[in-house]
Formats: sequence, structure tokens, C-alpha cells
Amino acid sequence: MSLSFAVISLVTLWGWRYAHSDELWNIVSGECVPLAKVQQRPNVSCVSVVLMPDEQRGYAVFKDRNGPLHFLLIPTAKIEGIENSILQQPDTTDYFLKAWQSRGYLAQASDRPVARNMVSLTVNSAYARSQEQLHIHIACIKPEIKAQLDSQMGRFSERWSPVEYGINGRHYLARTLTETQFREMSLFRRVAKELPDAAGNMDKYGIALVAYNDIDNRPMYLLMANRLDILALNPGYTGDIQDYQCDLLKTTRVLS
Repeated sequence: MSLSFAVISLVTLWGWRYAHSDELWNIVSGECVPLAKVQQRPNVSCVSVVLMPDEQRGYAVFKDRNGPLHFLLIPTAKIEGIENSILQQPDTTDYFLKAWQSRGYLAQASDRPVARNMVSLTVNSAYARSQEQLHIHIACIKPEIKAQLDSQMGRFSERWSPVEYGINGRHYLARTLTETQFREMSLFRRVAKELPDAAGNMDKYGIALVAYNDIDNRPMYLLMANRLDILALNPGYTGDIQDYQCDLLKTTRVLS
């Protein structure tokens, strides 16, 4: 693939990104938060708003219109995306943890239990997002991606290593997290700290989280990172591991 074609494709992605880039922020800041402050029910898009004494630490859970089982966790502070340095401060709200704790909205929307190992969280790089406000996608994982990762789970450890064969044709790195490790440090800080070039290039990274149980049936997580690669036409997009319909709910096998 030629460099010129890759650059043209990247420019196209940037044009798409800025089409309606403030839409989420305008809804959250202009509608959901003001209504929550006067103790009125947020609009139909924001299913909940959590206000903090420090207004910079709150967040909203937003029902995305793309798919019936698709929610977003959005800070109520203006944080453009994964590259914002505030996400590297230890006292910043752990938005990934709050997104994980909000996964119950999937079950509410489906009227069926959604097991933890069906759920995935993703955030895209600065080059693969459509909105200039941080948002973490909460949705089920695609059945075929879950099967692929399950088949490799024994290969992963606390050391970052490649996902064999990549995911959807894109190179991913992955590492395991215990429940304690997930809670002790935000995933934004962990990626910046642990991957060699990430601290100064967070805008180039997409992050994903999925859950599983280890061989002793302990709850675990798999943290994955996908880095921008212009020549491979990979903008750092992680959202394509998710299934907004949650086809896993259609299977008859009970998932633990």
C-alpha cells in the first residue's frame, strides 16, 4: 500500500471525525447536567448523571442510538479524549472503572442477565473517534472475538504480549489484570506507564477491556491496546470488537 493512499485515507477519517464532533458534549453539558442539578430526570439519552462536589469529577451514562445494547460513559468535565493529560493524574475519576460498574444498564436494556464475560469496554484513539469528548463504549463483545481471545487466554500474562493473529486484521498488545490491579490504577495511566512509547503518544492508542475467569474461576480482565499504524490503515480503532446487538445473549450455553 502506498504512503500517499494511506495519508489520503487518514485525511478522510479526520474529516469524518469533525462532522459533528461536539454533539455528545453539547448534550451532556447543555441538557443532562443542568437537569440533574435541579434533580430532574435527565433526557432520554442520559440514563444517569453522577454529580460530584468537585464538578470536574462527575460523569454521565449515555444511551447511544447505535444499537439497542450500547451505552457510553462520558465525563461531565470537558476532556477531549484519551490524550488529555488530566487522565494521567492519580486523583482523576477512574472513568474505566465507572464504566465497568455501569455495565448493568446492558441487562436493564435487554431484560436478561448479561454475564461479565460478555461485556467489553472500548475507547478509540484521537484519530478514530467522531467526538471531541471522552467517551467509553459499554457493549457486549462480538462472539467471534470472544472465541478468539478465549482460545488464547492461557498465553496471556501480566507482561504485555501480542494477540496472536491480531484482531480484525489489526495488531494488538494485551496483558491480564486481577481485580485488585484493575482498581489500583486507571487504565489510561497503566497504558501510558507500561507501554514504551505510550506516555507521549496516548493520542495514537485505542484501549479495550474484556473480562474472563481464570482456571481457578477467579474474576480477571484482559487489557488490550491498539496503536495507530497509518500504512496498515489502522487508526487505533477498538470499537469493532463490540456487538451492539449482543448476539451472545442468543446462545443457549450458560456463560459464567
